[in-house]
Amino acid sequence: MVRIARRSHKKSRAGCSVCKSRHIKCDEGRPACGNCKISSRYCSFLTSDSHLPTVSEDSTSSPTPGFPTRQLDASPSPLRYSPPSPSQELPCPNIAVANMVHMELFHHFMYSNLFDLPPPYDDSDKKIAPLITEVALSYPFLLNEVLAFSALHLSYVQPSNAQLYRHYAIGLQTHALGIFNGEMIEVNRDNCMAILLFSWLLTLHSLIETVDSAGSADIHSLLDRFVHCMQLHLGVRAVKTEAWHMMLESEMGFGLEAITSMMEYANPGSHTADLKSCIQNSKTLNNDEKSTCIRALDNIQWFLSSIDGTEKNGSSLVTAILSLISWPAKINVEFHQLIADRTPEALLALSYYAIPLHLCRESWIVRNAGQLLLQSIRVHLPDEWHRWLDWPEEMMERISAGV
Repeated sequence: MVRIARRSHKKSRAGCSVCKSRHIKCDEGRPACGNCKISSRYCSFLTSDSHLPTVSEDSTSSPTPGFPTRQLDASPSPLRYSPPSPSQELPCPNIAVANMVHMELFHHFMYSNLFDLPPPYDDSDKKIAPLITEVALSYPFLLNEVLAFSALHLSYVQPSNAQLYRHYAIGLQTHALGIFNGEMIEVNRDNCMAILLFSWLLTLHSLIETVDSAGSADIHSLLDRFVHCMQLHLGVRAVKTEAWHMMLESEMGFGLEAITSMMEYANPGSHTADLKSCIQNSKTLNNDEKSTCIRALDNIQWFLSSIDGTEKNGSSLVTAILSLISWPAKINVEFHQLIADRTPEALLALSYYAIPLHLCRESWIVRNAGQLLLQSIRVHLPDEWHRWLDWPEEMMERISAGV
Protein backbone atom coordinates (compact mmCIF):
# COMPACT_ATOMS: atom_id res chain seq x y z
CA MET A 1 0.00 0.00 0.00
CA VAL A 2 1.34 3.37 -0.95
CA ARG A 3 1.49 5.83 1.91
CA ILE A 4 1.20 9.48 1.11
CA ALA A 5 3.53 11.54 3.22
CA ARG A 6 1.73 14.01 5.46
CA ARG A 7 2.30 17.56 4.43
CA SER A 8 4.59 19.24 6.90
CA HIS A 9 3.39 22.37 8.68
CA LYS A 10 4.63 24.65 11.35
CA LYS A 11 2.89 24.22 14.67
CA SER A 12 1.67 27.30 16.50
CA ARG A 13 3.39 26.62 19.80
CA ALA A 14 2.96 30.22 20.86
CA GLY A 15 -0.77 30.32 20.12
CA CYS A 16 -3.34 31.48 22.64
CA SER A 17 -4.78 29.00 25.11
CA VAL A 18 -8.30 29.37 23.64
CA CYS A 19 -7.18 28.28 20.16
CA LYS A 20 -5.21 25.41 21.66
CA SER A 21 -8.25 24.17 23.55
CA ARG A 22 -10.30 24.40 20.33
CA HIS A 23 -7.52 22.56 18.40
CA ILE A 24 -7.31 25.25 15.74
CA LYS A 25 -4.36 27.18 14.42
CA CYS A 26 -3.82 30.55 16.09
CA ASP A 27 -2.57 33.49 14.03
CA GLU A 28 -0.94 34.88 17.20
CA GLY A 29 -2.35 38.32 16.45
CA ARG A 30 -2.10 40.98 19.12
CA PRO A 31 -3.60 42.25 21.33
CA ALA A 32 -6.08 39.43 20.61
CA CYS A 33 -5.81 36.75 17.95
CA GLY A 34 -8.10 36.75 14.92
CA ASN A 35 -10.00 33.60 15.91
CA CYS A 36 -10.97 35.03 19.29
CA LYS A 37 -12.02 38.34 17.77
CA ILE A 38 -14.26 36.65 15.22
CA SER A 39 -15.86 34.34 17.78
CA SER A 40 -16.07 37.06 20.51
CA ARG A 41 -13.98 34.98 22.90
CA TYR A 42 -11.65 36.38 25.53
CA CYS A 43 -8.14 35.84 24.16
CA SER A 44 -5.41 34.88 26.61
CA PHE A 45 -3.04 37.22 24.76
CA LEU A 46 -4.87 40.07 26.49
CA THR A 47 -2.97 39.17 29.65
CA SER A 48 0.62 40.25 30.20
CA ASP A 49 3.03 40.37 33.15
CA SER A 50 2.60 44.03 34.07
CA HIS A 51 0.27 44.72 36.98
CA LEU A 52 -2.16 47.54 37.50
CA PRO A 53 -1.72 49.21 40.89
CA THR A 54 -3.86 47.59 43.53
CA VAL A 55 -4.13 47.73 47.29
CA SER A 56 -2.01 45.05 48.90
CA GLU A 57 -3.85 42.52 51.01
CA ASP A 58 -0.95 42.63 53.44
CA SER A 59 -0.91 46.08 54.99
CA THR A 60 2.71 45.54 56.06
CA SER A 61 3.99 44.89 52.54
CA SER A 62 5.83 47.49 50.53
CA PRO A 63 3.58 50.01 48.78
CA THR A 64 3.40 50.17 45.01
CA PRO A 65 5.97 52.73 43.82
CA GLY A 66 4.38 56.05 43.03
CA PHE A 67 1.13 55.32 44.85
CA PRO A 68 0.31 56.65 48.34
CA THR A 69 -0.08 54.22 51.20
CA ARG A 70 -3.52 54.23 52.87
CA GLN A 71 -4.43 52.46 56.06
CA LEU A 72 -7.19 49.88 55.77
CA ASP A 73 -10.12 49.79 58.12
CA ALA A 74 -12.74 47.12 58.71
CA SER A 75 -15.57 49.66 58.55
CA PRO A 76 -17.61 49.54 55.34
CA SER A 77 -17.48 52.36 52.84
CA PRO A 78 -20.68 54.40 52.45
CA LEU A 79 -20.40 54.28 48.65
CA ARG A 80 -21.46 50.89 47.31
CA TYR A 81 -22.68 49.88 43.89
CA SER A 82 -23.14 46.46 42.30
CA PRO A 83 -22.49 46.39 38.54
CA PRO A 84 -24.05 43.78 36.26
CA SER A 85 -22.52 40.30 36.21
CA PRO A 86 -19.97 39.66 33.43
CA SER A 87 -21.16 37.73 30.40
CA GLN A 88 -21.18 33.99 30.93
CA GLU A 89 -19.83 33.53 27.40
CA LEU A 90 -16.48 35.09 28.28
CA PRO A 91 -14.19 33.94 31.08
CA CYS A 92 -13.48 36.66 33.62
CA PRO A 93 -10.20 38.39 32.70
CA ASN A 94 -7.51 38.97 35.29
CA ILE A 95 -8.24 42.64 35.69
CA ALA A 96 -5.38 43.14 38.16
CA VAL A 97 -2.94 42.36 35.34
CA ALA A 98 -2.23 45.10 32.83
CA ASN A 99 -2.29 44.29 29.12
CA MET A 100 -2.52 45.98 25.75
CA VAL A 101 -6.25 46.50 26.07
CA HIS A 102 -5.68 48.49 29.26
CA MET A 103 -3.19 50.63 27.37
CA GLU A 104 -5.76 51.16 24.63
CA LEU A 105 -8.39 52.14 27.21
CA PHE A 106 -6.02 54.56 28.89
CA HIS A 107 -5.10 56.20 25.58
CA HIS A 108 -8.75 56.38 24.55
CA PHE A 109 -9.72 58.11 27.79
CA MET A 110 -6.94 60.65 27.39
CA TYR A 111 -7.43 61.60 23.75
CA SER A 112 -10.99 60.82 22.67
CA ASN A 113 -14.16 62.76 23.30
CA LEU A 114 -15.71 60.63 26.03
CA PHE A 115 -17.22 63.66 27.73
CA ASP A 116 -18.99 64.96 24.64
CA LEU A 117 -20.66 67.70 26.62
CA PRO A 118 -19.20 71.22 26.82
CA PRO A 119 -17.58 72.09 30.15
CA PRO A 120 -19.33 74.72 32.29
CA TYR A 121 -16.39 77.05 31.92
CA ASP A 122 -14.61 78.80 29.05
CA ASP A 123 -11.01 77.61 29.14
CA SER A 124 -9.94 75.53 26.15
CA ASP A 125 -6.51 74.85 27.68
CA LYS A 126 -7.96 72.86 30.55
CA LYS A 127 -9.53 69.57 29.47
CA ILE A 128 -11.27 67.36 31.95
CA ALA A 129 -9.93 63.94 30.85
CA PRO A 130 -6.21 64.72 31.38
CA LEU A 131 -6.99 66.26 34.77
CA ILE A 132 -8.96 63.19 35.84
CA THR A 133 -6.16 60.95 34.59
CA GLU A 134 -3.55 62.89 36.54
CA VAL A 135 -5.50 62.30 39.74
CA ALA A 136 -6.25 58.67 38.84
CA LEU A 137 -2.57 57.76 38.55
CA SER A 138 -2.30 58.13 42.32
CA TYR A 139 -5.51 56.29 43.23
CA PRO A 140 -6.06 52.74 41.91
CA PHE A 141 -9.83 52.75 42.52
CA LEU A 142 -10.22 55.82 40.31
CA LEU A 143 -7.79 54.52 37.68
CA ASN A 144 -9.77 51.30 37.29
CA GLU A 145 -13.06 53.20 36.97
CA VAL A 146 -11.45 55.50 34.38
CA LEU A 147 -10.51 52.44 32.32
CA ALA A 148 -13.98 50.95 32.83
CA PHE A 149 -15.63 54.15 31.60
CA SER A 150 -13.32 54.23 28.59
CA ALA A 151 -14.18 50.60 27.79
CA LEU A 152 -17.87 51.43 27.93
CA HIS A 153 -17.38 54.23 25.41
CA LEU A 154 -15.32 52.02 23.11
CA SER A 155 -18.15 49.48 23.08
CA TYR A 156 -20.19 52.16 21.27
CA VAL A 157 -17.58 53.47 18.87
CA GLN A 158 -16.33 49.97 17.96
CA PRO A 159 -19.51 47.85 17.88
CA SER A 160 -17.70 44.89 16.31
CA ASN A 161 -15.76 44.47 19.58
CA ALA A 162 -18.57 45.65 21.86
CA GLN A 163 -18.84 42.38 23.77
CA LEU A 164 -15.15 42.39 24.68
CA TYR A 165 -15.11 46.04 25.74
CA ARG A 166 -18.27 45.68 27.83
CA HIS A 167 -16.76 42.66 29.50
CA TYR A 168 -13.77 44.80 30.40
CA ALA A 169 -16.03 47.62 31.60
CA ILE A 170 -17.77 45.29 34.03
CA GLY A 171 -14.57 43.65 35.26
CA LEU A 172 -12.67 46.90 35.72
CA GLN A 173 -15.52 48.56 37.57
CA THR A 174 -15.91 45.53 39.82
CA HIS A 175 -12.19 45.73 40.54
CA ALA A 176 -12.43 49.47 41.25
CA LEU A 177 -15.28 48.97 43.69
CA GLY A 178 -13.45 46.10 45.35
CA ILE A 179 -10.52 48.41 46.06
CA PHE A 180 -12.69 51.32 47.17
CA ASN A 181 -15.04 49.30 49.33
CA GLY A 182 -12.11 47.44 50.88
CA GLU A 183 -10.79 50.66 52.32
CA MET A 184 -12.24 53.10 54.80
CA ILE A 185 -11.12 56.30 53.15
CA GLU A 186 -11.24 59.42 55.26
CA VAL A 187 -11.70 62.42 53.02
CA ASN A 188 -8.72 64.73 53.20
CA ARG A 189 -6.98 67.39 51.13
CA ASP A 190 -5.02 64.79 49.16
CA ASN A 191 -7.80 62.38 48.18
CA CYS A 192 -10.97 64.51 48.15
CA MET A 193 -10.85 65.12 44.41
CA ALA A 194 -10.15 61.45 43.65
CA ILE A 195 -13.18 60.36 45.68
CA LEU A 196 -15.39 63.03 44.12
CA LEU A 197 -14.35 62.06 40.58
CA PHE A 198 -14.81 58.37 41.37
CA SER A 199 -18.33 58.99 42.66
CA TRP A 200 -19.14 61.15 39.64
CA LEU A 201 -17.90 58.59 37.11
CA LEU A 202 -19.92 55.89 38.88
CA THR A 203 -23.09 57.93 38.48
CA LEU A 204 -22.45 58.45 34.75
CA HIS A 205 -21.60 54.76 34.34
CA SER A 206 -24.83 53.81 36.11
CA LEU A 207 -26.89 56.17 33.93
CA ILE A 208 -25.46 54.59 30.78
CA GLU A 209 -26.30 51.10 32.04
CA THR A 210 -29.80 52.23 33.01
CA VAL A 211 -30.49 53.47 29.47
CA ASP A 212 -28.91 50.34 27.98
CA SER A 213 -31.18 48.12 30.08
CA ALA A 214 -34.34 49.75 28.71
CA GLY A 215 -34.55 47.30 25.84
CA SER A 216 -34.67 44.26 28.09
CA ALA A 217 -35.97 45.63 31.39
CA ASP A 218 -39.61 45.78 32.39
CA ILE A 219 -40.83 49.38 32.27
CA HIS A 220 -41.93 49.01 35.89
CA SER A 221 -38.41 48.13 37.04
CA LEU A 222 -36.84 50.93 35.01
CA LEU A 223 -37.81 53.51 37.62
CA ASP A 224 -35.91 51.55 40.28
CA ARG A 225 -32.83 51.67 38.08
CA PHE A 226 -33.12 55.43 37.73
CA VAL A 227 -33.56 55.85 41.47
CA HIS A 228 -30.54 53.64 42.15
CA CYS A 229 -28.51 55.75 39.74
CA MET A 230 -29.59 58.93 41.51
CA GLN A 231 -28.78 57.50 44.93
CA LEU A 232 -25.15 57.27 43.88
CA HIS A 233 -25.13 61.05 43.81
CA LEU A 234 -25.46 60.97 47.58
CA GLY A 235 -21.81 59.91 47.61
CA VAL A 236 -20.93 63.00 45.58
CA ARG A 237 -22.94 65.12 47.98
CA ALA A 238 -21.19 63.63 51.02
CA VAL A 239 -17.74 64.36 49.61
CA LYS A 240 -18.73 67.87 48.56
CA THR A 241 -20.14 68.66 52.00
CA GLU A 242 -17.04 67.45 53.79
CA ALA A 243 -14.32 68.81 51.55
CA TRP A 244 -15.67 71.58 49.31
CA HIS A 245 -13.12 74.16 50.46
CA MET A 246 -10.28 71.71 49.89
CA MET A 247 -11.51 70.88 46.39
CA LEU A 248 -11.61 74.56 45.47
CA GLU A 249 -7.87 74.68 46.20
CA SER A 250 -7.14 71.73 43.91
CA GLU A 251 -6.09 71.90 40.25
CA MET A 252 -9.72 71.38 39.25
CA GLY A 253 -10.90 74.19 41.49
CA PHE A 254 -11.24 76.51 38.49
CA GLY A 255 -14.08 74.38 37.12
CA LEU A 256 -15.83 74.11 40.48
CA GLU A 257 -15.66 77.86 40.96
CA ALA A 258 -17.15 78.40 37.51
CA ILE A 259 -19.99 76.02 38.29
CA THR A 260 -20.65 77.75 41.60
CA SER A 261 -20.70 81.22 40.06
CA MET A 262 -23.13 80.13 37.34
CA MET A 263 -25.53 78.68 39.88
CA GLU A 264 -25.43 81.47 42.43
CA TYR A 265 -28.40 83.26 40.93
CA ALA A 266 -31.63 81.79 42.28
CA ASN A 267 -34.66 82.85 40.27
CA PRO A 268 -37.90 81.76 41.96
CA GLY A 269 -39.61 81.35 38.59
CA SER A 270 -43.16 80.15 38.03
CA HIS A 271 -42.70 76.82 36.24
CA THR A 272 -43.17 74.78 39.41
CA ALA A 273 -45.76 77.04 41.07
CA ASP A 274 -48.82 74.91 40.26
CA LEU A 275 -47.19 71.67 41.34
CA LYS A 276 -45.91 73.30 44.52
CA SER A 277 -49.44 74.43 45.32
CA CYS A 278 -50.70 70.91 44.71
CA ILE A 279 -48.07 69.50 47.06
CA GLN A 280 -48.76 72.12 49.71
CA ASN A 281 -52.48 71.25 49.66
CA SER A 282 -51.89 67.49 49.75
CA LYS A 283 -54.09 65.59 52.21
CA THR A 284 -51.76 62.59 52.39
CA LEU A 285 -48.32 64.16 52.94
CA ASN A 286 -47.18 65.44 56.30
CA ASN A 287 -45.39 68.78 56.59
CA ASP A 288 -41.90 67.30 56.41
CA GLU A 289 -42.76 65.34 53.28
CA LYS A 290 -44.25 68.44 51.68
CA SER A 291 -41.08 70.41 52.43
CA THR A 292 -38.93 67.62 50.97
CA CYS A 293 -40.81 67.63 47.65
CA ILE A 294 -40.89 71.42 47.45
CA ARG A 295 -37.13 71.64 48.08
CA ALA A 296 -36.57 69.19 45.22
CA LEU A 297 -38.62 71.46 42.94
CA ASP A 298 -36.82 74.57 44.14
CA ASN A 299 -33.48 73.02 43.22
CA ILE A 300 -34.55 72.46 39.61
CA GLN A 301 -36.31 75.82 39.16
CA TRP A 302 -32.97 77.48 38.40
CA PHE A 303 -32.57 75.22 35.40
CA LEU A 304 -36.14 75.70 34.19
CA SER A 305 -35.82 79.47 34.38
CA SER A 306 -32.48 79.41 32.56
CA ILE A 307 -33.55 77.41 29.52
CA ASP A 308 -36.75 79.45 29.27
CA GLY A 309 -34.65 82.58 28.80
CA THR A 310 -35.51 84.11 32.17
CA GLU A 311 -31.87 83.96 33.21
CA LYS A 312 -29.06 84.23 30.66
CA ASN A 313 -26.10 82.63 32.41
CA GLY A 314 -24.50 80.58 29.68
CA SER A 315 -25.83 78.32 26.96
CA SER A 316 -28.89 76.17 27.57
CA LEU A 317 -26.85 73.00 27.08
CA VAL A 318 -24.27 73.98 29.69
CA THR A 319 -27.16 74.85 32.01
CA ALA A 320 -28.66 71.42 31.40
CA ILE A 321 -25.36 69.74 32.23
CA LEU A 322 -25.11 71.61 35.51
CA SER A 323 -28.63 70.55 36.42
CA LEU A 324 -27.92 67.01 35.26
CA ILE A 325 -24.98 66.79 37.66
CA SER A 326 -26.14 68.93 40.56
CA TRP A 327 -29.84 68.21 41.04
CA PRO A 328 -29.57 64.54 42.10
CA ALA A 329 -26.76 65.50 44.48
CA LYS A 330 -28.95 68.15 46.13
CA ILE A 331 -32.03 66.08 46.89
CA ASN A 332 -32.00 64.36 50.25
CA VAL A 333 -32.50 60.82 51.48
CA GLU A 334 -36.11 61.52 52.44
CA PHE A 335 -36.96 62.36 48.83
CA HIS A 336 -35.43 59.07 47.69
CA GLN A 337 -37.65 57.26 50.18
CA LEU A 338 -40.76 58.99 48.89
CA ILE A 339 -39.82 57.87 45.37
CA ALA A 340 -39.25 54.33 46.61
CA ASP A 341 -42.73 54.44 48.17
CA ARG A 342 -44.13 55.64 44.81
CA THR A 343 -45.54 58.81 46.39
CA PRO A 344 -47.31 60.63 43.52
CA GLU A 345 -46.16 64.12 44.49
CA ALA A 346 -42.52 63.01 44.65
CA LEU A 347 -42.79 61.21 41.32
CA LEU A 348 -44.14 64.38 39.73
CA ALA A 349 -41.24 66.39 41.14
CA LEU A 350 -38.88 63.78 39.70
CA SER A 351 -40.55 64.07 36.29
CA TYR A 352 -39.15 67.59 35.91
CA TYR A 353 -35.65 66.08 35.92
CA ALA A 354 -36.51 64.49 32.56
CA ILE A 355 -36.21 67.94 30.95
CA PRO A 356 -32.45 68.51 31.48
CA LEU A 357 -31.90 64.85 30.59
CA HIS A 358 -33.72 65.38 27.30
CA LEU A 359 -31.76 68.52 26.52
CA CYS A 360 -28.57 66.43 26.75
CA ARG A 361 -30.00 63.63 24.58
CA GLU A 362 -27.28 63.98 21.90
CA SER A 363 -24.71 62.68 24.36
CA TRP A 364 -23.88 58.97 24.30
CA ILE A 365 -24.10 59.08 28.10
CA VAL A 366 -27.70 60.35 28.22
CA ARG A 367 -29.45 59.53 24.92
CA ASN A 368 -33.21 58.94 25.53
CA ALA A 369 -32.94 58.84 29.32
CA GLY A 370 -35.39 61.72 29.72
CA GLN A 371 -38.12 60.00 27.71
CA LEU A 372 -37.52 56.71 29.52
CA LEU A 373 -37.74 58.40 32.91
CA LEU A 374 -41.02 60.07 32.03
CA GLN A 375 -42.47 56.80 30.68
CA SER A 376 -41.47 54.89 33.79
CA ILE A 377 -43.03 57.54 36.05
CA ARG A 378 -46.28 57.46 34.09
CA VAL A 379 -46.76 53.71 34.59
CA HIS A 380 -46.35 54.13 38.36
CA LEU A 381 -48.76 57.04 38.69
CA PRO A 382 -52.51 56.54 39.16
CA ASP A 383 -54.51 57.88 36.22
CA GLU A 384 -55.78 60.93 38.09
CA TRP A 385 -52.21 62.25 38.34
CA HIS A 386 -51.29 61.88 34.65
CA ARG A 387 -52.39 65.39 33.72
CA TRP A 388 -49.47 66.77 35.73
CA LEU A 389 -47.07 65.14 33.27
CA ASP A 390 -48.43 67.20 30.38
CA TRP A 391 -46.15 70.17 31.08
CA PRO A 392 -42.79 68.30 31.22
CA GLU A 393 -43.83 66.36 28.12
CA GLU A 394 -44.67 69.63 26.34
CA MET A 395 -41.30 71.09 27.33
CA MET A 396 -39.50 68.06 25.93
CA GLU A 397 -41.44 68.33 22.67
CA ARG A 398 -40.44 71.99 22.39
CA ILE A 399 -36.80 71.06 22.95
CA SER A 400 -37.00 68.35 20.25
CA ALA A 401 -38.57 70.85 17.85
CA GLY A 402 -35.91 73.43 18.63
CA VAL A 403 -38.45 75.94 19.91
